[in-house]
Amino acid sequence: MLKKLAALAMLTAAFAVAPSTPAQADGYTPKIPTVTTIKVIANEAGKPVVLEVSASANHPTPPAGTIAITLATGGTAARGARAVVAAPVFTTSVHFVDRPIRFEGPRLPKGRYVATAALTPDNAALFLPSSGTTQTFRVASDDDNGGGGGGGDQGAGLPNTGGPDLLWLLLGGGLVVAGAGGVSYGRRRAPAAA
Repeated sequence: MLKKLAALAMLTAAFAVAPSTPAQADGYTPKIPTVTTIKVIANEAGKPVVLEVSASANHPTPPAGTIAITLATGGTAARGARAVVAAPVFTTSVHFVDRPIRFEGPRLPKGRYVATAALTPDNAALFLPSSGTTQTFRVASDDDNGGGGGGGDQGAGLPNTGGPDLLWLLLGGGLVVAGAGGVSYGRRRAPAAA
């Protein structure tokens, strides 16, 4: 017991002698990640491709800076895999402030293309540069799209719409029905056993 009291007295003395300093901030200000978006507005064969780029961050004011845009041909790839990118067909850079920037690119022949955009912020002390955001699209003629007339977003439909996702929906629905049937069967048998 004497040893425990001596240890407690030494511990109390150590806390009394040690200076107690309050915790302080170390002056670290984290950099805010940025996101660059690129959209293909018009992509009809023989007409200039129209692209729209913008940037955003989790901050009240959007990050101003230079957005570098690269347009390259993309090889064929399996669904869900990244397209193989060849040499750039078109490169440019625009200065982004707070509104999306829409501009015309070159006239492109039919084929598969990959558009890439990356932001280098003006205020590098506050914002991080964004990594390259890619948009894969196809340029086709009017008669390939079955549209005629407008151009617009023809050939740039939503990727992976339907397809194998329908199988998962049906499988999930079947599991829900099987589970409900099992619960219903189990509840019917419970009163009979009691």
